[in-house]
Amino acid sequence: MTERRYGDEEVRQIFSLATTGDARDPELPPEPDGLTLDELKRIGQEAGIEPARVAHAVTQLDARGQTAPVRKSLGMPVGLTRVVDLARAPTDREWEQLVSAFRTTFSHHGTSSTSGGLREWSVGNLHVSVEPTEHGEQLRLTTLKDDAIALNGLGGLLAGMAVLMSIVVTASGAPAKALIILGMFGGMSAAAFGFNLIRMPRWARERQRQMEAAAEHAVRLLSKPQD
Repeated sequence: MTERRYGDEEVRQIFSLATTGDARDPELPPEPDGLTLDELKRIGQEAGIEPARVAHAVTQLDARGQTAPVRKSLGMPVGLTRVVDLARAPTDREWEQLVSAFRTTFSHHGTSSTSGGLREWSVGNLHVSVEPTEHGEQLRLTTLKDDAIALNGLGGLLAGMAVLMSIVVTASGAPAKALIILGMFGGMSAAAFGFNLIRMPRWARERQRQMEAAAEHAVRLLSKPQD
């Protein structure tokens, strides 16, 4: 496999990740075809940046991969996807190591399976798979919070019932009862939406952090030469 080369914007991001303000900015040579990891380490070392920090920054950048648009329900995040290119397919032992890491990262035992060149670990609606592509291998992470979608649906149903029943009761000549019904069903609807509104952004941030950690571990492991 051809060694990965990093373009100008990627190089800037790598050195931004690798530095913490205690090293001078490296002087980057013009390189239209990009720079390899070894070249980045050498340039960084000349600027006072440890090669290990550059390598870690490269792993972080590679682990970001491609993130699909966040799936939303009533403006709330309910589904996330991240796709990351891998240097190669894992061996059986490396896959076992990855599964162990996934279990630790996501705090679930889950189940793993292998079918041809596809390997997958999943728990509920969270799926992590290593799959072959036209150009090599990729790690795909997807998750969906379906109970949040259902709760939003329930909230919408309760809101609709509140309005409909209030109209019916008002038309029958009991506006006071209509207000009670509106308050009762409307309150339950607001509680359902409010519960999701509080928890879903926190859930999305935590899942994104876990996905990034899982991807970074996979990229680091599979960047090593195969035994």
